[in-house]
Amino acid sequence: MLQIISVSKNYGPNISALKDISLEIQDGEFVFLVGPSGSGKTTLIRMLIREELPSTGKIFFHDEDITRYNRRQVYSLRRKIGVIFQDYKLIPELNAFENIAFAMEAAGKSDKEIKEYVPYLLDIVGLTNRTNFFPRQLSGGEKQRVAIARAMANNPKLLIADEPTGNLDPDSAWDIVQILSKINNWGTTVLMSTHGSDIVNSLHKRVLRMEDGALVRDDFRGSYDEVDEFSLKVLSESGKQAEAASELVQEATKSAEDSQAEEATPELEQTPTDSQPEESVPPEHTEQTEEPKASLKEERLKGRKTEKPKSDSLTPQKNKKKKSKTKKKKESLSLLKKLKKRKILKIRINYIL
Repeated sequence: MLQIISVSKNYGPNISALKDISLEIQDGEFVFLVGPSGSGKTTLIRMLIREELPSTGKIFFHDEDITRYNRRQVYSLRRKIGVIFQDYKLIPELNAFENIAFAMEAAGKSDKEIKEYVPYLLDIVGLTNRTNFFPRQLSGGEKQRVAIARAMANNPKLLIADEPTGNLDPDSAWDIVQILSKINNWGTTVLMSTHGSDIVNSLHKRVLRMEDGALVRDDFRGSYDEVDEFSLKVLSESGKQAEAASELVQEATKSAEDSQAEEATPELEQTPTDSQPEESVPPEHTEQTEEPKASLKEERLKGRKTEKPKSDSLTPQKNKKKKSKTKKKKESLSLLKKLKKRKILKIRINYIL
């Protein structure tokens, strides 16, 4: 449909607006033209509608070199190409209906065709309730919708939109892009220059990027920036893997800390149990158990019968004293165990904190 072959544009010996641009756009494509201000986007668009001629190179539209067109042929070309501008370029003295009808009258359409087709165009852009509104009564988004309807008045094969969302809020900008997408789905080729990275990245259409007058990138289903869709997918996947790896590291660190805490607590708990057998048996009790055994051996050797000691009457008192002592020691041991357990618990808490 559209071929640009080695096109350059120079303004004097030291200013190059375009540098050896070559590209081809097929019927039915939706193409974004992106790049910083002053990169040559508007200059290229002006050449496509024959407002300017290239210094060198050729431009073909439907196999015809438009750089060789005369004035009459240029007028015919512009009826085949619809153009949408950033500043709308509506006629202030005409209402929405009349602005669209004016473009059809200039193309030689009859009054009957105009009356039938203009309401249809207003319905496409969602302005059937703004038919008699003048530009001063319309919002920016509504003005741009009228401009789109006017650009479609002669059913063009190519629709060129030069920064159509530049003066609009995000919601209105998305409305304009949706209308252009709908027109493209009906078979019209759309070339849209824009600085809206979110719009370009969302639609995943072909992207032409210009920098300093040169075409530096041509990506099918690309993105606004240099990272293409595939690279963005790879980066997102690597980011997910990095997050999963960090979670695994955190879990491993936590389990290691828990295992260290479990290993530390038994060592602390062994101290009271190791000392318990030594303190559990009173020394006096061991002495008394050994004394009767020695007396029995002596009596057997002498062949005498064992007699109860005369001090048997004192044994109950001694037993009571022994019991009280053992009871006190058991109480002290249990208290010691409780204190040590509290100490262990405190150590565990401090370790965790």
